[in-house]
Amino acid sequence: MAPSKVLVVRASPRPEGHSNKVANEFLANLKAKNPQVVVEEWLLEEKKDIPEFGQKVINGKGESPTPEEKSAWEGTLKIISEFKTFDLYVVATPMWNFNVPAKLINLIDVLAQAGHTFEYVDGAARGLLANKKVLFVCAHMGAYPNGVLDNDFQLPYLRHMFNFMGVSEQKDIAIDFSFKGDEADVKPLEQAKALAADWL
Repeated sequence: MAPSKVLVVRASPRPEGHSNKVANEFLANLKAKNPQVVVEEWLLEEKKDIPEFGQKVINGKGESPTPEEKSAWEGTLKIISEFKTFDLYVVATPMWNFNVPAKLINLIDVLAQAGHTFEYVDGAARGLLANKKVLFVCAHMGAYPNGVLDNDFQLPYLRHMFNFMGVSEQKDIAIDFSFKGDEADVKPLEQAKALAADWL
């Protein structure tokens, strides 16, 4: 079934970055196939309403929070509520220091809240974001086949956290050897086009 609402999470601050370029190709083909789809974008470098996850957020959901702490928790709930309205997520990210940029980590920290995106049943965690899909578009200077090498903390982290929150239907496009410039984008762009046609 084609998605009705798509959220694009852009962790790269560079509009012309490899992950953004490939995500754009996927979205262009998705919208050509499904003109009715609604697409919203969160540019993490510019989006200011995502709280910084820390003690203020933690205290904000406890008893007797200060006004500042309460505001931080309410901001967290607002982001979670918005995030839940989408049925397809496209996460476009570069690799920084073998992981994803700090703003993307912060977003995931904000989203991963017990009782909202996961819960515990008989001592085991269960994700609450059912019937949703995610595409990870991951750019990096090297090559990390299937996201399994010891020094890849990018794709395995994303897979784990989204699965933890219940988004188990996942696809990914790797952009290897990004230092090669446009050459690095050729195969990923083809994959993005094919995925928009065949997956959804």
